Amino acid sequence: MNFDDVDSIVRTALQAMRQGRIGFSLQQVNCVNEHHEVFYSECLARLEKLDGTVITAGEFLPALEASGHAPELDRHMLNLAFEWLSNSASGPLGCNVSSLNFSSRERRAMLFDQLHRNRSLAPRLVLEITESAPVIQQLGVAEFIQDIRKLGYRIAIDDFGTGFSSPETIFSMAVDIIKIGAFFAQLSRRSEADRLLHHMVGLASCVAPTIVVEGIETYEQLTLARTAGATHVQGYLLSEPTLCPIFRGLGYPAVMDRTVGPGLKPIRFGKRSA
Repeated sequence: MNFDDVDSIVRTALQAMRQGRIGFSLQQVNCVNEHHEVFYSECLARLEKLDGTVITAGEFLPALEASGHAPELDRHMLNLAFEWLSNSASGPLGCNVSSLNFSSRERRAMLFDQLHRNRSLAPRLVLEITESAPVIQQLGVAEFIQDIRKLGYRIAIDDFGTGFSSPETIFSMAVDIIKIGAFFAQLSRRSEADRLLHHMVGLASCVAPTIVVEGIETYEQLTLARTAGATHVQGYLLSEPTLCPIFRGLGYPAVMDRTVGPGLKPIRFGKRSA
């Protein structure tokens, strides 16, 4: 991706946020033993282009991270999550929060203010910290995360083992959930996958009571996660999200006629009155 590509993608994404064309689909995090039990549903960003084409976060988020604009997407997605939760009696949601939100005092203040204003919904929201840069180890970040937990939010470390998160990182703070990257469940060699996944789950279990293995797409991978000691799993096997967003905010139309995964149906909202 060259600089021109990054600049173009960033402009497209920022415009889409202003115009209400970025929403979310949902993917469940399920209990590893009782598959019908949903721990929470993660909000997955979807961008609808002006021509109606829908693209996933993987196609525009790297550019936002590279340009330093990822926190703007995070705040947008958090606003949508809070709006959904305020108007729905359904279960908890999970929302990604880039570690770039912790890179300066100003960004930390903006995030904390947003979370504090919506603290009544804190027990129903999991904040998944994604490390696009190793800033989470900076001085004061661990204390800031604990301040967020004191508001009632649960904190998850996302993609553990494949991003910048290290054993030093997770042992330096108290978190509620560790999500192990899909790489470890999707290794082609069964013996290697079994050994590494056991190691990762065991390490993560020393830090958090809830361990989620991501990227579960086959029953063999589900068995691997269960045998390794994971408490929950996430992946297309048990919950396949739609490409089109099921929610873009009450002020905008959204695709509401598809199911998101086994047992998870989109909630129908009317438009907000003018």
